Amino acid sequence: MPFELGLKDDCPELIVQRADASLKVTGDFYDMFSSDIQEMARLLALAFFSEQHVYVAGLGVSSHLAAILASRFVRTMDGRASLPVQVLSPSLWLEEDYESGADFAEVFARQIEAHCADGDVLILITQDGTHPALKAACLAAREQNMFTVGLTGGDGGLLAQDDLLDMELRVPSIEEALVHQTHMTLVCLLDELVDYYLSGKPELLREMLEAGASTLREDLDRA
Repeated sequence: MPFELGLKDDCPELIVQRADASLKVTGDFYDMFSSDIQEMARLLALAFFSEQHVYVAGLGVSSHLAAILASRFVRTMDGRASLPVQVLSPSLWLEEDYESGADFAEVFARQIEAHCADGDVLILITQDGTHPALKAACLAAREQNMFTVGLTGGDGGLLAQDDLLDMELRVPSIEEALVHQTHMTLVCLLDELVDYYLSGKPELLREMLEAGASTLREDLDRA
């Protein structure tokens, strides 16, 4: 039951403000990037259909979102086969690596060099795109002729520079919680959309691949 207090409690107003801000940022994001989200879903579905691999990475809270995205693709859904998604781990650089002078900025780039191949997809999830390890990952992915996709926020940080990303979906907010929240909704939506193409529209994917393009990149450009 409600407490009767002599002093004003602004908590209800703060909750309403948070709800309003959340709805606005999420609504603006999907208004801005609806067609790009469809394009990203097609890219991922085409990659899986073509037996390519998807790699996903993030730091801090974004590393957990990366793990959630991978887990949704790997686990089976309504009989769907597990999809080849791997999380690039920021924990491979251990204490002895720091002591020996190893550069943490290369933590994702080295894994990309070791595991990734031409035509694979790299998804970077980040609140603000400022960490140099993310830029190094993009540069390594470029060397491997991978597709680079960024789920970002704020001004995009380092990832918004020098055309590092083939596709950027940037949450229009600098507030950490709102960026992560929007990324979480997108992670769940991407799983649904990729399943839609793989399970519900395989003939569309086949048509896109058989349309005459020699590479998945050309297929994406025509999509």
